[in-house]
Amino acid sequence: METQKRLARLNEKFVKGLEHPPRGHRIIYDEDLRGFGIRVTAKAKAFVLDYRFADPDDLKSKSGRYRYTIGQFGERGWSVAAARSEAKAWRRKIDRGTDHPMAHRTERRETVKARREAETFKQAVDDYIHRYQKGQKGNSTAYEVERALNRECADWLDHPITVVQTEDIQRLLEEMRDGSGDNPKPRPYLANRVFAYLRTFFAWSSQRGINKITDNPMQGLQRPWDGEESRDRIFTDDEIKALWQAADTIGNPGGPFLKLALITGKRKGKLSSMRWEEIDESWTWTPPQDTRRKKGNKRAHAIPLPVLAQRILTPLKPAEDDEQASPFVFKGRRRGTHLDPGTPLQTTIKEKSGIDDFFFHACKHTVETRMAELRISSDVRDLLLDHAPRRGTGQRYDHYLYAEDMTEALEKWCAEITRLVSPEGVEVLR
Repeated sequence: METQKRLARLNEKFVKGLEHPPRGHRIIYDEDLRGFGIRVTAKAKAFVLDYRFADPDDLKSKSGRYRYTIGQFGERGWSVAAARSEAKAWRRKIDRGTDHPMAHRTERRETVKARREAETFKQAVDDYIHRYQKGQKGNSTAYEVERALNRECADWLDHPITVVQTEDIQRLLEEMRDGSGDNPKPRPYLANRVFAYLRTFFAWSSQRGINKITDNPMQGLQRPWDGEESRDRIFTDDEIKALWQAADTIGNPGGPFLKLALITGKRKGKLSSMRWEEIDESWTWTPPQDTRRKKGNKRAHAIPLPVLAQRILTPLKPAEDDEQASPFVFKGRRRGTHLDPGTPLQTTIKEKSGIDDFFFHACKHTVETRMAELRISSDVRDLLLDHAPRRGTGQRYDHYLYAEDMTEALEKWCAEITRLVSPEGVEVLR
């Protein structure tokens, strides 16, 4: 049945390294699984399973010898682990004499056809972002999730979502955690983030009413890295100064955005989507509320922007007669989009400031802690940092806006920033 035959231990690296013969074909069989092999031709590599089965209903095969082609190897095909799992399942049935794959030729052709016509991973992700991340949850981080899935799962984008197996996900996360190939640097924190994104994505894809997949490939998978610690990071005096100076070198819009994050402590998603129409003549910023949601921990309170913030934002404000102006305070690269406070910007800030473990949420921890040191009340801090005040039942009846209290608190904090960054005085601080 073959022109050349030998045994080897089949794994991803070995199969990738197999050279295509100029003509004909050769089959390398796995040392551990009988009949399972890789068939290599001039143009393709395909997994096969050779076996014998006495099938009285199959008049085409008098010898009872069969070769079942599992599928092609490669980015749009089967991984070694997935193909071996398929071969093992059939091997058990064959050895028991209960069934064999070539008895289902017509059914298999229909399955292959359905796979080719199935929704791709990319299409499923787009639908998930639109219907779940934005539609159901209203997440301001939806773009970040979309970007991460499209970038880190690039090899799957054109594949049917139904062919992404547990083994493929496990291998992706381990390579990300340990580093390999084009990304030799270990990225354990990112591996945990992508794990969380994929877990939610596949859970949504398999739920009733969505039905993109029947079995969730994330079931049973554990977080790839257990070394992640709680990120309760607070910037020191020198680090605040270094971040402010780094912002001056980054330029617009990343630099002003970093400064506003240090001043306000607002979540990066809410701050990056700030619009000019949300800032009134008195420089009070009123972020939009998601009216579909009950009031919980994450709220968006209107805050009076302090003088230092006004000084930073004024040069960014477009002319009133500029019809092409962006509606966003921190405009993005593409027209009509806002700044993306993702990995590229964070990497730039790390390089410019020398703070290797910088992340935006640490600004929130810093503002909360430093304001507490300045004896600013917890109720005012909760309002400034978009937390629901924990006052018991009394908070339901308190409709006072605390504008003066918030202004006083922010000006007090800005004075502290000025002292740290520019001892010469606030007039030189921009």
